[in-house]
Amino acid sequence: MDLSQARFDRIVNLIYDTLDNRGAWRCMLDSLHEAIGGRAVHMLAFDGERGALSYSDGAAMAPQIDLEYIQKYQFIDPRVGVLRQQSTGDWLHCHEHFDDGFAASHPFYQEFLIPHGARYVSACKLVDTPEATVIFSCLRSSGEGPLPADALAFLDRLRPHMERAVRMGLAQFVYSTQALVGHALVDKLRQPVMLLTATGDVVLANAAARSLLASTSLVQVVNGKLVLPQRYRTSFLMQCGELETRVRNAVAQGKPDDKESRALHMRSEAASGAAADALYAFFTMLVPEHTLGSFGLRPLVMLFFYHPTSVQVIDSALLTAAFGLSYAECRIASMLADGVPLKTIADLLGVQYDTVRKQLLSIYQKTATNRQPELVRLLMNLPASTLQRALKDGGSRRLEGDGA
Repeated sequence: MDLSQARFDRIVNLIYDTLDNRGAWRCMLDSLHEAIGGRAVHMLAFDGERGALSYSDGAAMAPQIDLEYIQKYQFIDPRVGVLRQQSTGDWLHCHEHFDDGFAASHPFYQEFLIPHGARYVSACKLVDTPEATVIFSCLRSSGEGPLPADALAFLDRLRPHMERAVRMGLAQFVYSTQALVGHALVDKLRQPVMLLTATGDVVLANAAARSLLASTSLVQVVNGKLVLPQRYRTSFLMQCGELETRVRNAVAQGKPDDKESRALHMRSEAASGAAADALYAFFTMLVPEHTLGSFGLRPLVMLFFYHPTSVQVIDSALLTAAFGLSYAECRIASMLADGVPLKTIADLLGVQYDTVRKQLLSIYQKTATNRQPELVRLLMNLPASTLQRALKDGGSRRLEGDGA
């Protein structure tokens, strides 16, 4: 151990370095581990809005240990529930709550903690707010015994500085305000998109995804968790875990790898005589830029959906602003994007086929396109909007009286 004043001053400086550089948390934890010794030190955070484990970083913690905790053992960790009941700044020493008999029979200790060389944990909450709960802990092996009194006193001197830095930089520990990707940008995407943890906690569902939930039973969100049919859910979560493992191992080696994508094709079990519902899911990992080279904020799964029967929503206001399309032309463009033939469009709208053809020629001219496939590609690549398409505004209006 090195509990000198010089070590204390160095750690304090590293703590406040984290306000400008998230990567300094790793340097601080490494220095703190050198000071107090033991098996490892660990910081973790739970996003208050979603209850999900959003941050995990530590010193002397191999990537596999961190991943096992994130993907499985956090859910049966008996210490977290006790610690959450304690006041900020109070220490939890696990041996005072969970004796050797408990440790000898509980799977968290027998399958995870003890096999990885840890038995004793001393932990405290640095911050406990509606936004996040941030926990600091020290792990020690059976041979090392509980945290010594002098090391605990050293940590108590450091704790106010850690609490202050965490409060000031709280956005580093939660999903709700992180700069993984602009939430407003994701919400503008026409394609249904969700951001979620590898364990299925939904962080964000854009407007298109929320609409999708109402149109298919193959995907739902219940209590903040993504719910798929059981025969698909197990495979999906397993693949998400594999992707997170690959990404975190690559980051630990200084070779970030977030290029791999996976796909899932789901079909409902149709009743007799009914057509089966189908849903395609494509997913990859979204890695926070600032975690490169160190652990911390967990990477998220970026999940795209394609529902064959979903209607594509065209932003009529954007069509009008960008190309000067009339209300009537917006309706035709919207139907074309849905793959409706011109003759059917005329029948649906109760107008002459020649009227629709004339409107289409006007659309070509205004959008600088020449053929229907070219126009549809343009429409499919326009930004989405929360505005309802013109087709849903007063369906009784007719084309004949509407100018181009």
